[in-house]
Amino acid sequence: MLILLFLPIAVIALTRTLLGDSLPSITATHWSDSALPDGFTDSAVFFTASMTFAILGSLVGWVSLYLTRKPMVLLGLLFVGSLTTWTSAGVYVSSSVPTALAGDPTQAVAGPWIFASIAATLVSLVPLWICGVFQQYQLNRQNKRRDRLAQARGKQPATAVETSPVVPVEPGQEFSETMNAPGWLWLLGLFMAGMGVFMIAMNASGGGDTVSLVMGIAFIVLLTPLVFGLARIRVTIAGDRLRVSSAVFAFPLRTIDVKDMESVLAEEIQPMEWGGWGWRFFPGGSAVVMRRHEGLAVELKDKRRFAVTIPRAGQAAAQLNALINQGR
Repeated sequence: MLILLFLPIAVIALTRTLLGDSLPSITATHWSDSALPDGFTDSAVFFTASMTFAILGSLVGWVSLYLTRKPMVLLGLLFVGSLTTWTSAGVYVSSSVPTALAGDPTQAVAGPWIFASIAATLVSLVPLWICGVFQQYQLNRQNKRRDRLAQARGKQPATAVETSPVVPVEPGQEFSETMNAPGWLWLLGLFMAGMGVFMIAMNASGGGDTVSLVMGIAFIVLLTPLVFGLARIRVTIAGDRLRVSSAVFAFPLRTIDVKDMESVLAEEIQPMEWGGWGWRFFPGGSAVVMRRHEGLAVELKDKRRFAVTIPRAGQAAAQLNALINQGR
């Protein structure tokens, strides 16, 4: 976490060191499009300002991590601090490097370096995401521990898990079930496809640039299929393997051998306890979560965790646990 918060300071310092004398005294800092710049600033002032904001942002994010008793304040300050420090680094790199490469600030073109600023903004969300996942995971673990203690004392757990009835599993029977994502994910896929078509059409008409063309192709070729592919998933148990894949394009999302499983539970999967909606990765595991729904929570032998929302989770868990016991 601390590395992610303070890394932008090193990025700015390293960029300035590598550019050396090739960076003019004036830096192009603003582009209305990918053509010639329409804004400039003194290079020394720009470096000082970028470094100052990066340091302040890192310190704010660092201080926020100690506010464990005020989680909302912690998350708010962490977001502001991380966004400030990473945005400062992204803006500095995407402005200074094109200027140094051009030699003449008035001839600098942002071109693909604009992606450095976009990437920095996306990376700034990672500390917030990690912190939120850990808080939710710890809260969930504490609640389950209380429920287990309550059950051991003959009391009703605070939250009952509703899952489908377990149907007896026939020997050699293959489990297969699909699940749809909420409608908003399908709409997101349509939006991305529309954006891709718009960017490519704009470029074809002469109103775009190379960056918009590359982004348009990326929207259509990469992002749109990925979103639509996650809009409907399929979970199968065949042989000694659990497989989660896209039910639209059939690309695999996760495959786990039974021999690598410690245990499997059928429980209610809450998105915020597993990193959010969609195909999620977080420290200690991953998940494919469509919505708040029954699903499988798999504990692996390497202490990592995996979850997937799916109907008939009780039957799938019973089948997997039977296979686990057979292998022991």
